[in-house]
Parts: sequence; C-alpha cells; structure tokens
Amino acid sequence: MEDFDYLVRDSNAAWLDGRGDGRFERYESFYQETRAQQAGDFDLEKANEEYAETAGTSPSRLFSMANSPPFGQLAIAMLAVFIASRAVPVLAQKVPYVTAGLLAGAFVALRAFHRRRRKRK
Repeated sequence: MEDFDYLVRDSNAAWLDGRGDGRFERYESFYQETRAQQAGDFDLEKANEEYAETAGTSPSRLFSMANSPPFGQLAIAMLAVFIASRAVPVLAQKVPYVTAGLLAGAFVALRAFHRRRRKRK
C-alpha cells in the first residue's frame, strides 16, 4: 500500500518537504538565525521549544501584512482614488473652472513632491 500523505497540503510529510502554507520556511529561518546566534552551544531541543513559544505568540502573516506601512499607503491611495472618482465628476458639473484649477494644482503638487523625494535620494 502506498502512502499518499505527501500529497496532502497540510500533512507532516508535505511540511517537512517544504510545501504547504509557509510554516516550514518560517521554522527554517528561525532555526538558521538561532544556529547562527548560538554557534558554539547550539541545542536543537531548546531551539524547538523557543520556536513553539514564538510561533504561538507571533501575529499571523495576514495581520503582519495589513499592519505594514506599504499596505497602509496603498489603502490610502486606493481610498483617495475612489473618493476622487466620485467627487470630481460631480464638482466638474457644478463648477468646472474651479475643478480644473484644483486638478491642475494637485498635479503640480504631486510633481513637486516626487521631485523633492528624488533629490533626497
């Protein structure tokens, strides 16, 4: 009888083979960091116990991604684009010259902002 356990995404064999949901990669990076820090007196059993403690208390990947600055910047940009897509047509119908002036001012401000950022780097 063949063992098809390795085909199951959440199985131990798949986890040890490095396939699945990324748990093996997180364990491997923790193992390598711990081994590099404790080069002379490395204890695998102690490292495994430490990993179990840190893995249980560390936030999920989704939460970490949602809490990152690039995600926040992307969310703000998407919200600004959505609001602008709703507000600009309405404003353009009511006061077209003011809307054109505001849009031109916004584009000039964005160019100046990006040019200033480019000069700093």
